[in-house]
Amino acid sequence: MASFRLILLTGTGAGTEFPLEKTELFIGRDLSNDIVINDPEVSRRHARLVMSGLTFSIEDLGSTNGTFVRGQRLSSAVVLTPGELITMGEKVNLKFDQIQIDPNATVAASRPVVAQHPVTPAAPSAPVYTPPPAAPVYTPPPAAPVYTPPPAAPVYTPPPAAPVYTPPPQQAAPVYTPVQPPAGQYGVVQPPAPAKKKKGWLIALIIILGVILLFCVIPTILIDLTNSWCSWFPGILNSIQPGACP
Repeated sequence: MASFRLILLTGTGAGTEFPLEKTELFIGRDLSNDIVINDPEVSRRHARLVMSGLTFSIEDLGSTNGTFVRGQRLSSAVVLTPGELITMGEKVNLKFDQIQIDPNATVAASRPVVAQHPVTPAAPSAPVYTPPPAAPVYTPPPAAPVYTPPPAAPVYTPPPAAPVYTPPPQQAAPVYTPVQPPAGQYGVVQPPAPAKKKKGWLIALIIILGVILLFCVIPTILIDLTNSWCSWFPGILNSIQPGACP
């Protein structure tokens, strides 16, 4: 008859043996588990062992650091063979071992025993020490977001200044130098006298004649040609010659 056990090789409590006496056992850091491993790399409920035929299979229960068999992280149940190495996290190693029990070693002849002396009851065994649960792993708070300063305001560039007006250089007015006429045979030749200006009365006479022509002669000619004296001046003609205009 064979029985199985787990031996803790490394980690907290190395050397501890855990006999597998149930068909289903839970492994974890919490005290409610069948196999308690008080190590920070082990989750509160890390893995499960289930009796499978004549051996056990192991299944990871969504632990943080994972369960590894044969160097591979478990994603489903794996059947164990005696001598198999189970790793939880990075440092906790367990050995799956088989214990052979000789049935003959447990059979003994029974015969009545006569007690001649009072039997002293055995002293009660010392309570098994159960280590306290590990302190929760400190998880630092998320880092504060890094302050990113806003983009700098664009630097104001003034528009180019208007060109300064530079007046052109002033040229000095030419200085008039009178030309002295050449001397003639009989002395200095005098320049011709300037022409006399038109008289003002001639201009006034032209204006008067233009007004008479415009307002008297031309209208008289037009009225006479159109025979419209009676239309324009009926009263004047009737006073000069009665009955001239109807």
